[in-house]
Amino acid sequence: MTLEIPIIYESKEFVAVEKPIGISIHNSEDPMNLLDVLERQLSIGKLFPVHRLDKETSGVQILALNESSARILAEQFQSNLVSKNYVGILRGIMKSTSGIWSNPLTDKAEGRVNPAGLSKDRIPCETRFQIVQDSKFFSMCEFDLITGRQHQIRKHAALANHALVGDGRYGDSKYNKKMCAMYATSRLFLHCSSINILDQNFSSPLPAEFTQLFSSNTDPD
Repeated sequence: MTLEIPIIYESKEFVAVEKPIGISIHNSEDPMNLLDVLERQLSIGKLFPVHRLDKETSGVQILALNESSARILAEQFQSNLVSKNYVGILRGIMKSTSGIWSNPLTDKAEGRVNPAGLSKDRIPCETRFQIVQDSKFFSMCEFDLITGRQHQIRKHAALANHALVGDGRYGDSKYNKKMCAMYATSRLFLHCSSINILDQNFSSPLPAEFTQLFSSNTDPD
């Protein structure tokens, strides 16, 4: 089966695509990664990712078509000149409808026992959240990354005791198994909905699983 990646935008400098869940950006041990798939699909010799969505996260991913464009775009991300917006579904009901999570975090993958990592390795970071929809069991939020650390939203959500639904690294494994059985999906409910860079905005619609989750009245607990 051939995987076809939806193209949001394509120019001579870069492409914006809709990355599906379950595919890493680049992993030599992964037989199907985004770079390899897109290079074949677009008949391009080499692509350069200027940011990286987690394997489990879907949504807008930007890749440069040459090294000079990669440097320009990467500088935009590193200088915090890029607006990245995510939508995620959290376990449970949030007490606050909006706010900023500011727990210092490490800039590497951690685990559910200590999402923030060792205190000596933590650096400042902030995630702005806003509830856009809730039910008896879930909170759908928009997230604005004020800083960009590895797994930042996932870590902050877990530290707030409202881990992202389907998060196998920072969430509760028993809860996630129940979710998979009830809703027939094991995906991480985190989606990069839009990226604004160099005065251009690229967006990806919310996956169907997000709205389907809110249409059910079944308590996963």
